[in-house]
Amino acid sequence: MVRTLLMLTLLAAGCAPAICEQGSMLDGDEGLVVTEAEHPEGWEHPECFACHAAASLHRAGCTPDVDYEALQEFVDATGEDGCIDCHGDNGVDS
Repeated sequence: MVRTLLMLTLLAAGCAPAICEQGSMLDGDEGLVVTEAEHPEGWEHPECFACHAAASLHRAGCTPDVDYEALQEFVDATGEDGCIDCHGDNGVDS
């Protein structure tokens, strides 16, 4: 029971700190592409949605002038396959 509650909490909140606490993803060396240094806990894990709840992605952000509604529609339409389009392969061999 405790394990199930923990998993549900992680799915609802996401595993990493809120993106605005880390700054904008556009500020990184690779822009939107995630690097191992920026994503050490999840590097080489192929299932993005195991840690990042799809329903909470791109609802809001700390980068002005971004159409978050359109981004959420993209996530809804493409699922995890769309993550690679913007954020790279996360160190996962294709």
